[in-house]
Amino acid sequence: MKVISKLLNIIVVILILCSLIAALGSAISNKPVLLTVILSNSMYPVWERGDMVIIENLKEKETVQQGDIVFFKTTEGGLADKGWIAHRIMSGNVEQGFITKGDANKFNDQESDGTGPIKREWIAARAITLGETPIVIPKIGYLSLWMEEYQSNPYILPVIALVIAILIAIGELKSEKKHRKKSQGMELQLIYIIGGLTISIIMGGTMIASGQKATITYEVSEHNQGVLMGSKVGILQVGDTVTQPLSELSNKGSFPSIGVITTKDKQIELSHTNIFLQKGHLINTTYTVHAEKPGDYKSAVHVGIFYPLLPPSIVFFLAEKSYWLALVMVSLVPGLPLMIYPFIDGMMRRRIMKVLRKKKNKVMNSLPF
Repeated sequence: MKVISKLLNIIVVILILCSLIAALGSAISNKPVLLTVILSNSMYPVWERGDMVIIENLKEKETVQQGDIVFFKTTEGGLADKGWIAHRIMSGNVEQGFITKGDANKFNDQESDGTGPIKREWIAARAITLGETPIVIPKIGYLSLWMEEYQSNPYILPVIALVIAILIAIGELKSEKKHRKKSQGMELQLIYIIGGLTISIIMGGTMIASGQKATITYEVSEHNQGVLMGSKVGILQVGDTVTQPLSELSNKGSFPSIGVITTKDKQIELSHTNIFLQKGHLINTTYTVHAEKPGDYKSAVHVGIFYPLLPPSIVFFLAEKSYWLALVMVSLVPGLPLMIYPFIDGMMRRRIMKVLRKKKNKVMNSLPF
């Protein structure tokens, strides 16, 4: 029974870690990563709503073929507003596009939704299969689907993380004496550290999901003006100024949040940089390009929404240095007390030092000199 219990615990931990990695990866790259939750029954009986599917991300020039179940997101047609879709390729090629269809649907996507053939650049991933059967983890994605109903409140996940932390703390404090007598290892310390890291990862994931990264492409010329493909700004002549909309910042939660917008491009002036967003607050932001130095530019603008766990001035200072630095520091705040507690508690600290000394002695004794 102990072996089975440990095996189940390992499986649960692996699934949780994979889900966290997938969630963070998807938030950062804005496409499915590693695992994805199925939102509909259009591929029944291959999988059902709430199942989680293991996927492989495709490189830009990697080929797909008839029979592959691919994950795509269209930019035009009737499917453009439905997000990422997982359907099977029925026919087609890279030049003409692909015809796709859900196994449970009567008609293909091009017939039923008025969407044209799926372009290769719209396809981001495909389901990993054993033979012809996709690798599916049944029903484990329902927690994610349940959370989607509460996306309008960005504080749901942090509150759940806090509840988890409190339950861990209460459970461990009640059995602390028992653990101290029976355990000479670092199991209890690891529970605190892993619990704190889990909270920080959840916090970081929700902040990544609420933020965005914009890439502003433009050219500055000494003599010419014109249109630049894929650019809202175009080709500017030295001395020109162009203003464009950037993003809409809103706080739909019940508590204040901190909005931060940063860029390293000195020619870009932001309408807002550091914003304290009260409940229901909505701000439309813009950027202005001042053409000063000739050249081609592809500048990143980070728009971040942070929980008010640090003073706004500190969050903005960190974000100016690096958006990711600010994200990590803010994410660590709620999980840090759990992570450092084992080093504050005297008995836990001594146990850690004892284990570390044993490890050090073991390593030193194994050296040939």
